[in-house]
Amino acid sequence: MKIKVRFSLYFIIGLLLWILSMGLTIMLTIEVIFPFISFKEGDKGYDALVLMAFLLNITACSTFFAWYFGSPLWFIMTWIQQLTLGKYIDPPQKEKAFTNKGTLRKHYQLYKEVIFNIFSLSEHLKQAEQDREKIEEIKKDWIAGISHDLKTPLTYITGYSSLLLNQDYSWTENEKLTYIKEIAQKGEQIESLIEDLTLSFQMNHIKTYLPITLRRENIVEFTKSLIADIGNDPRAFEYNLSFECPEPFIEISFDVRLMYRALQNLLTNALLHNPPGTNIHVLLKKQASTVTISISDDGIGMNQHTLDNIFKKYYRGTSTEMGTGLGMGIVKNLIHGHGGQIKITSEVSKGTTIHVTLPHQESEKQLIL
Repeated sequence: MKIKVRFSLYFIIGLLLWILSMGLTIMLTIEVIFPFISFKEGDKGYDALVLMAFLLNITACSTFFAWYFGSPLWFIMTWIQQLTLGKYIDPPQKEKAFTNKGTLRKHYQLYKEVIFNIFSLSEHLKQAEQDREKIEEIKKDWIAGISHDLKTPLTYITGYSSLLLNQDYSWTENEKLTYIKEIAQKGEQIESLIEDLTLSFQMNHIKTYLPITLRRENIVEFTKSLIADIGNDPRAFEYNLSFECPEPFIEISFDVRLMYRALQNLLTNALLHNPPGTNIHVLLKKQASTVTISISDDGIGMNQHTLDNIFKKYYRGTSTEMGTGLGMGIVKNLIHGHGGQIKITSEVSKGTTIHVTLPHQESEKQLIL
């Protein structure tokens, strides 16, 4: 029964009971109480006592109906005020509204839809507040990680620059070349991080659209070149990178720049999240209508909590050297923007496998991510 109909019905019944009680009160007063005390019409104060009985009836009935209809409204208003103050706990009067069995008391059932809707709203607000606090905490860690990732190569740049500018030493040409190469490499690393952050902000901004330009390319050579670039990174020298593909040529449509960023992030994560000596194997296979790129390692693996949160915004996991990169959430968006899928399977102490599945595209075109 809708609250409007229920309220109208309760009000009509209450009004009828009020009129009936008023008639009974006057009748009992005149026909029973007054004769019992030998008080009859015409005696001094008779009209005043009848009026008093009438007023007492009105006061009693008004008090009862104010309690019956008003106490649930006061309960609801108090609860709403508590929610506006950001307090999402149950209101202090909850035990007055609910029985020990958790059901609403009779006069509160008049507003049961409103009460249950407010209860549901309170739960949603409480969960939203908890999620917001978690995101804020993760965001702080993410920003701290970005600062660390930018400071690390910057420290190398300032250090090598100070060495080259030191007038107390005379560096050989080979030493100078080595330092300049290191400075250039660290500068490229900072540039790469900034590009990743720019891409991340572009994809997270609600009014920003990122175009994906698909072109027909040989995904085999593309992946080989990417692995070679990763292998030339000094951080990869102590890892065993390998590549396998049954076919030398597989042509599909993808955005070279964005796909490079996505797969580079996945391979870099496989390096940074695992100890030296880890084997990292990339397998590229062609199916009937898709191409799958599988990146497998025999490293430390991930627990279920990490797997459940890895695609969430700002999530960096528990490693102390994560690398900002694009973040797995952005990588997932890039893969989906190509019409593909990404799936991760992992087991602690046994390793991780990432499957990136991409469709064949028949022609060059541009998508909006």
